[in-house]
Amino acid sequence: MGDIYDIAASGMAAQRIQMDLIGENLANAGVVRADGSVFRPKVAVLEDGAPFASVLQDALMRSTPDETSAQADGTWTPAADGMDGMDPASGRDRAGLSGVAVAGIVEEHRPPQYRLDPGSPFAHASGAHKGYVALADIDPIQEMVQLVSSGRAYDADVSMLQAAKQMDLEAADIDRA
Repeated sequence: MGDIYDIAASGMAAQRIQMDLIGENLANAGVVRADGSVFRPKVAVLEDGAPFASVLQDALMRSTPDETSAQADGTWTPAADGMDGMDPASGRDRAGLSGVAVAGIVEEHRPPQYRLDPGSPFAHASGAHKGYVALADIDPIQEMVQLVSSGRAYDADVSMLQAAKQMDLEAADIDRA
């Protein structure tokens, strides 16, 4: 049951990073940097521990009796090594569950938006964008939708953590009885 805590914690950490980046993007929308450069919106690239289909297949294979898990008296045990799906070498779940990780933070290279502001020291002096100031291409509505989505994913991880904790407490009560 320890892996479920790791999975929930890694999901919460990844969503916190995602929400921080969204906050940074929103804070820099419509802002001109002091050096005149354009802010590039950032996104977190998340990677998972294992695809769901492979996890499901591994779980089904572990729960199906075969010749190696059958006992002499005809009873069946889920894991012949007694570790209930854990790999004895690594101590990790054989299904490969490891949660989610931030693979990296990527700057999006979108063309800038332009706002007419001829009095700004950052306005282009010549060319097609004369008198316009270059700003980051950040859609506040899209960023807010992503923020709500990340917040809900974080809440789901918290709920999973609370459910796992409750199951551990109830298992301990059963063990004491």
